[in-house]
Amino acid sequence: MKKIIAFLAIAAIAGLITTSVSSQPPGGERERHRPEGPPPDPLLMLFDTNRDEEISTQEMKQATEILKKLDRNQDGVLRREELPRPPRPGEVRPGKNPGKIRHQQKPVSKNAPAGSVIFTNGHQTDPRDHGRPVTLIAAALGVKPEVFRQAFSNVNPARGGDPTPTRARANKKVLMDALGKYGITNGRLDAVSNYYRYQPERGDLWNHTPAAAKAIIKDGKVTGFRITNAGSGYTTAPKVTIAGHENVQVKATLEFSKNFRTNGSIKSLIIVN
Repeated sequence: MKKIIAFLAIAAIAGLITTSVSSQPPGGERERHRPEGPPPDPLLMLFDTNRDEEISTQEMKQATEILKKLDRNQDGVLRREELPRPPRPGEVRPGKNPGKIRHQQKPVSKNAPAGSVIFTNGHQTDPRDHGRPVTLIAAALGVKPEVFRQAFSNVNPARGGDPTPTRARANKKVLMDALGKYGITNGRLDAVSNYYRYQPERGDLWNHTPAAAKAIIKDGKVTGFRITNAGSGYTTAPKVTIAGHENVQVKATLEFSKNFRTNGSIKSLIIVN
């Protein structure tokens, strides 16, 4: 029964969002200058938190939390005005930090030159963290994920918007009481929290940089790799595909550090078959 209710809720939201997009009047200047391409899929916008054009099992589990955050007045009902408006084709929505551009993973090209190394996925989070990139946050703070996870377990996050000043101060005290003994300062906690803050319900993703690499090919066989950009912001090892050599299996390992630019970066690429 719960699964049926959840499915109906998601279907209803998709219908409301789609209606809001299709109800725009045709013709006029907007119609003549509309960029080409289909409108964004409303379900992917809401629930595809790692922007890989798929809704994984983990993302389905996180859907309930995303829906709760949309309920701004916390009355248990989602109305049209509480639903995010999908960006129109060609529109860039900055999310919570206007002017702050986030690096997005480029779509995989089916016509990529042979030997091109293609990275996909790599932004999954532990279901216990409800979408928070705890692996990255903990590494940037210099503690183990379990330490930050335990500290955050006593935080009372606001739903559907920013916390009140009183709640924000109380939550900060909870975190500092737990993390201060590890040498973490208030300023560092703020810097890390702000850097990795994002809103998945708006189709956002935390700060990250896609990796880039080139395959070394000798006598028609892949013998190794040259990493040209280790990237950053990966929480799990991305899938690695080599154009023209799709049968070659590659294992990517990650490196985590306090440095935002290298936290969650590609450390090595190893052929495993």
